Amino acid sequence: MRQWLGVSGADPYTAHGHFFQFTNALGSSRTYTSFLQLLWLLGVWVIWNASNHGIFNNSQISMLDLLENVKCNSLWWLKAHNVTFVLGSQRWWLDPLMCLGIG
Repeated sequence: MRQWLGVSGADPYTAHGHFFQFTNALGSSRTYTSFLQLLWLLGVWVIWNASNHGIFNNSQISMLDLLENVKCNSLWWLKAHNVTFVLGSQRWWLDPLMCLGIG
């Protein structure tokens, strides 16, 4: 997700450390933090669902498919909450920060 967002950082060893680092990757603005919290929690939810699907259905999902699920679900969530995109939703896959007027 960091590559998709165009941010970088080291991987902390704990979930709490990862959450804190990821959600502050764009600065301390409430808008940025809130958006990154949504993506982080959505990423965890997507991984959890894929893990359960793998355990109970003996299947695997690629990292690229996990990211696509995050992109789709985040777009659906944002549209459900009436977020207006600066450049349109088709650009979401390429530059989500620009679509939200963040980047």
